[in-house]
Amino acid sequence: METKEHWFLQGFLLLAMVIAQGATIKCPSSPLCYKKTESATIYTCEWETSESMKNATYELFYSRSNSAASRTSLGSSRKSYICVQDNTVLNKVLVDIWVVAYMGNGSCQSLNTTVTLSERVKYEAPQRMSMARSSRNLTLSWDKKKDAVIEVKFRRLEETSGTWKTLKKEVKQAMVTLENFQNESVYQLQVRQMSKHVKHPLWSDWTPILTFPLNCRGCTISGYNCHFAAEISNPPEVNWTVEDFNNGTRLLKLTWGTPPYPVSMQVNYNLSLHIWPCLLKRKNFTIVTSTEFSVYVTYSAVSGDIIAFNKVGKSSPTHILVPAKHLTFPCKSWPNDRLIPLKYAHGFMKSCLEWYKSTDGETRPEKVNRSKLNGTVKKKLKHVREKMDDYVRYYYLVHKQTDGKPQSTETCLMYKKEGAPSKAPDHFTAPILNVTTNSAMLHWKPIPVPDQRGFLTHYEVCYTRRSQKNESQIESECLKSFASKTEYLVQNLTPGSIYNIHLAGATAAGSGPTTTIQIMTKPLPQSVIGRN
Repeated sequence: METKEHWFLQGFLLLAMVIAQGATIKCPSSPLCYKKTESATIYTCEWETSESMKNATYELFYSRSNSAASRTSLGSSRKSYICVQDNTVLNKVLVDIWVVAYMGNGSCQSLNTTVTLSERVKYEAPQRMSMARSSRNLTLSWDKKKDAVIEVKFRRLEETSGTWKTLKKEVKQAMVTLENFQNESVYQLQVRQMSKHVKHPLWSDWTPILTFPLNCRGCTISGYNCHFAAEISNPPEVNWTVEDFNNGTRLLKLTWGTPPYPVSMQVNYNLSLHIWPCLLKRKNFTIVTSTEFSVYVTYSAVSGDIIAFNKVGKSSPTHILVPAKHLTFPCKSWPNDRLIPLKYAHGFMKSCLEWYKSTDGETRPEKVNRSKLNGTVKKKLKHVREKMDDYVRYYYLVHKQTDGKPQSTETCLMYKKEGAPSKAPDHFTAPILNVTTNSAMLHWKPIPVPDQRGFLTHYEVCYTRRSQKNESQIESECLKSFASKTEYLVQNLTPGSIYNIHLAGATAAGSGPTTTIQIMTKPLPQSVIGRN
């Protein structure tokens, strides 16, 4: 269905370029006027311009065709279009419409468009399309339900340099089926539509190129971006961060990437998290439609799984493990040892004491103990101690619900009974570059938690040397280094002397085995010796 237009030449000025103030004015194209639906009351008149006319002002005029009536202005704009209410135009009679460009003191008029405006309708390109596949056929549907003429052009992706195949068809509803596509092939297509209810309709713009695999079982196109429900082959890759409010509550933030094309925009996520430690077997399940999730958690470890799923199937699960917040120092007192209200223990356990072996000081073991709290923490710990082993570090946390938020009200490291360390520190060294005439910097690695057998109070550094005046006399001195340190500077040594240095870790129960190294301090320079 083609549009007929009548063109009139109104003098040679219509084809001329006017030179004004040193600038060349190029005439705009003749205006194209239409409304977007049959019942619309606003017309859009648009025209093409050149880059040199970007600062021009445009004014739109009309007059009744084959009439001596004077022209009437429909408005002006700095843009290349004007929207006009239909009650300002003789929309049911033949009219001439043109546009005049003004720049500086010059102007240039376009050619006329002669048209009956009520017969001009240009739909928008099809919106929110969906696709369904059956065998080798593909069915397209879109939002607009009114009957229309549609045109589809398509080609295989590997044949992008070739010509498009086209299909033009009248449809009574917004749906069309394309046949005989090749399986396992990727296609590109574009769609446009046109009204059936006016005398001179215009084609809509083409949709942007849509690329789709034919082996998708169902897909949706939102606007112009095609989203496909293809099978999910890889599990989500999850990252997490925690924000600690330093009051027993943390904010856990999970994020993950979207699956690769073509499944990325139809995927939802089934997330299960164990966030309440007082019920070990209870997990919170939720369906997430975005790629992030936030939740308040205690200082206890959080575990769970996430699965991506769509209409086709689901991915394998990704396991999530957020470690507990562990202390590096013992808890020595319970300033808030108080009764836990009984209402917290009804039904859904809202308070408990969680405890387990802290074998390496960081990792939460698979086996975790929990005890219901219906009295003081001190009373509960007295009962719990009976189940603990001597010389083994334990970690315990007291949890409760506060205003609906999970909170760890107390966290502590503890031993039932302490002993001296069973092992000396590893990798005890004094690099030669760190040894001077009267000092030496010592380095070591901390004693592993299972070998500490108690809370380290300090490291003991002892050194000895034979007296230069009497070799049978041994000079010695012992110093203490903080338990949190793994280096120590020994000072006030004698130049050119051999020292045996001993290192051991100590708890409240005593010192453990020692490890020994030998060093030699550097001698004084000859010039210094000569002055002495």
